[in-house]
Amino acid sequence: FSTGVSLVTSYAIETKVRSRLAQTKITMEVANALDCSSIHVISLQLPLDTRITSVKTIADDGCTSRGDVQELKEARDNFMEAASNGLPVAYVEVAEDSSTHSLQVAIPPLGTSNVELVLEQLLKQRLDEVNFEIPLAPNEKVDSVVFDLMVEDTSGQPVDFHVDLDVPGVYGPSVGDGGNSTVNANSAEPIHLDIPDARQHNLPQVIRGKYHPDKLPENGLLYTDGRCFEHFFHPESLAPMPRNFVFLIDKSSSMQFDSKIESAKQALTLFIDSLTPEDTFTIQSFGNKGTEQLWGSGPGTTEKKQDAKNFVNSMSLSSWDTNLHEAFLEGLVRAKHDASVSDDNVATILVVLSDGYATRGETNRTKIAEHIYELNDEGTVKIFSLGFEGSADMQLLDAIALMNGGVSVPLLRGQDGFAEQITNFLDSELGSVLMSDVNVQYSGASEETKVYDATQNTFPLLADGYEVVVRGLVGESGDDKTLRTITSASTLEGIKNWELSVTPDDMGTVKSSLCFQSYAHDRITQLLRLYDASDFLGNELIKRLVTLSSQKDCDEKEFAKCIRAEALALATEANVVAKGLTAMVTVDDDGCMKVHDDAEVCIDGTTPDGREPARDENNYDYAYDESDNTESMAASDSSYKMNSGYSYSSGAGAPPPRHGLVYFFALLSASFFVTILKI
Repeated sequence: FSTGVSLVTSYAIETKVRSRLAQTKITMEVANALDCSSIHVISLQLPLDTRITSVKTIADDGCTSRGDVQELKEARDNFMEAASNGLPVAYVEVAEDSSTHSLQVAIPPLGTSNVELVLEQLLKQRLDEVNFEIPLAPNEKVDSVVFDLMVEDTSGQPVDFHVDLDVPGVYGPSVGDGGNSTVNANSAEPIHLDIPDARQHNLPQVIRGKYHPDKLPENGLLYTDGRCFEHFFHPESLAPMPRNFVFLIDKSSSMQFDSKIESAKQALTLFIDSLTPEDTFTIQSFGNKGTEQLWGSGPGTTEKKQDAKNFVNSMSLSSWDTNLHEAFLEGLVRAKHDASVSDDNVATILVVLSDGYATRGETNRTKIAEHIYELNDEGTVKIFSLGFEGSADMQLLDAIALMNGGVSVPLLRGQDGFAEQITNFLDSELGSVLMSDVNVQYSGASEETKVYDATQNTFPLLADGYEVVVRGLVGESGDDKTLRTITSASTLEGIKNWELSVTPDDMGTVKSSLCFQSYAHDRITQLLRLYDASDFLGNELIKRLVTLSSQKDCDEKEFAKCIRAEALALATEANVVAKGLTAMVTVDDDGCMKVHDDAEVCIDGTTPDGREPARDENNYDYAYDESDNTESMAASDSSYKMNSGYSYSSGAGAPPPRHGLVYFFALLSASFFVTILKI
């Protein structure tokens, strides 16, 4: 193998934010300077909760290849078969154990490849703002960048939005004057940014934007096209409810790393300041024991809040072990006691912040989840969980929140600081609670109108500045196609109901398509979350949390598999790449260019140190080992990986073994890597 020479000559980003869905199309051109098939490696940061819904490659001879979503194993087998036959092919997969996307396409000898990715990010309103993130540039220099952005609200009309563009020396015609190095766009006008000399500038990989959505009608906003529906709900007239809080703070020794304990203290003291005299709160730290230190409970008066903040700031770390089981149960007992002596219009909330797995006391995750659910089976206490990425048992924390009417969130490295993330979560989810035990039901005006496969329609709490969003499908209907909804919830004034009805709206194919894509994205996320939790929750418990369209035909003992099958079917229909479920693969027809058997394959200089992957002449499994300068071989279980380098293996369903060099040549001649790292 010789060293290839290729580079990204152009890079264009076009983002359209419509209602609560951001769609971004990234188009790049990669040029190959040598008479060989070259490999180029690009890293690109994507926002969290983003899915790839389309990939297309266009060679300079006009050959176009479009992606088709298939079940993971089927897509892998089709890719390997096409690659072994020397056909141009593209393939996208999300690695099972990471957030990495791998996209593979070809750069022809002395030619170019145009790659087009379509990404979708589902958005939410928090604190009266809808925030979005856009990948502006890859992790390497590119020759030119073009950026376009437009924003519309639920009405379909342009809305004022704000974007921070911190690009010294770069100015677009719509983003301010040339005298300011930091450009803040704050209008409803679309943004166009053209940077022909992009290599001269230190472009941010991600830019952030936000807009303030229009106020919703008091009874909500309901849209249906006869096939899909979206329902947004956030009443403005409600007064905040009193709250009972129990805060569980992990003080095991591992919290010393990355300033986790200091971040927790900082965020908790800020949130304590926001409490009112009508609120009560308890602070319980845990480590070896379920309760290491305890403050409260007490009201949110000025004196008590200061005393509680002094307690928080004085918390010291304990031993390395974490007794999650005792911490949850003891915290629940305290929360239930507070609820029992409170009025019905008080919301009782348990918040846990942890960075570890259960290592002391009961460590069986299934038993921990079951015991918590049994103690809180009436749903009195809403459990909200925050876990530090890479160290907390997020699968368990998420399952516990799911079972107990709450929300879980990972605290991520590389974004805002931990303290800011914790503060934002507490303020947006729990800051000013307007409703609890929110339940949304749908029906048709006629018996023929059926609503099915809805996304989450029960919510533990609704905070001010937040919104309830439910999406679903509408089946065949009779002459009267009216869709009706009733939302009920506990409020400061007691139980209240809101009713709303709507008939199908012919808003054109764009809005109809957006409705279905938003629904599919939301529903797949919901189903995969339940499927992950089913590993240790069991079928009986999972059945209480979701209704499937195929539920009547599902074996009760195989309910978890039915959840996965429904997610797979929807991902295939909506053309969505989902982690561990689907992949996207393209195979060109016979009219497209093929690589000659005697062509040379180049390893591009963007490979680590410009070195070629290790290879074994008697085996067609390959790996690139960056740990040292020697060649190494590593097999993987039917996987194609891109971490610090390459690995490729056949596994089940692969074509018959052949000479390693020939097989690897067939693969590389059909492969151009783009590695996409999510935030």
